[in-house]
Amino acid sequence: MVRIGQLDGKVAIVTGAGTGLGRGIAGELAEVGAGIAVLEIDPESSEQAAVELAALGVEARSYPTDVSDSAQVDAAFAETVRDFGRLDIVVNNAGISRVGPHTQDVTDDDWHDSIAVMQTGVFYCMRAAGRILVPQGSGSVINISSIRGFSPNPGRMTYSVPKAAVIMMTKVAAGEWAPHGVRINAIAPGVLRTPMWDKDVARGAIDERHYLDVVPMHRLGTPAEVGKLAVYLCSDDAAYVTGGVFTIDGALTSIPAA
Repeated sequence: MVRIGQLDGKVAIVTGAGTGLGRGIAGELAEVGAGIAVLEIDPESSEQAAVELAALGVEARSYPTDVSDSAQVDAAFAETVRDFGRLDIVVNNAGISRVGPHTQDVTDDDWHDSIAVMQTGVFYCMRAAGRILVPQGSGSVINISSIRGFSPNPGRMTYSVPKAAVIMMTKVAAGEWAPHGVRINAIAPGVLRTPMWDKDVARGAIDERHYLDVVPMHRLGTPAEVGKLAVYLCSDDAAYVTGGVFTIDGALTSIPAA
């Protein structure tokens, strides 16, 4: 059960928190008292998100960061600890969307961009988190994967592959970090109403009506719903939960040919 003030005094880094899913997760963490470091590649949305989060009554700061650049990641983590005085939670959410081309039509640029952000970027942030959280003997990391990390669809080569890697990266680190009091879990959302989703629908890469028909709940999920799950996983209520992959998809992957 999520309680007001549940994360008072905690500090969270959320990557890709300028808009969409990351913004929704950051908002839910802030609602229960966590200070937020917004790591976002776009400086304008990063600063705007920090202003909006601060209005919820917590400390929030913007750190424009390209997660595919290890030097930028390490600097942003160091600056967060310097500015906030601590780090307790890391949510690796930053992502991009390359939907449409089948395997034979995937370009080198699409492949490299997707792996750089959604696999290598997650690794860089996990590594930076571990270097801080393991020595202090506490902390929680959440990696945002996707149902496409284990339930493939045509045209999702550059998305499904890094999302699958994130699941294994989570499990490897869970066994390594558990003896040090650091937990790490993955969340695998289904179809969510985000700006990224809306752009793919607008350009015809995704048939939204199809998903509204096929998802057993007959609706899209919301970033706030994923954020509430993240709050639980970061809280003391989940103190024995690590190495898990938590699907939140309105039962989409429970049915055949989902």
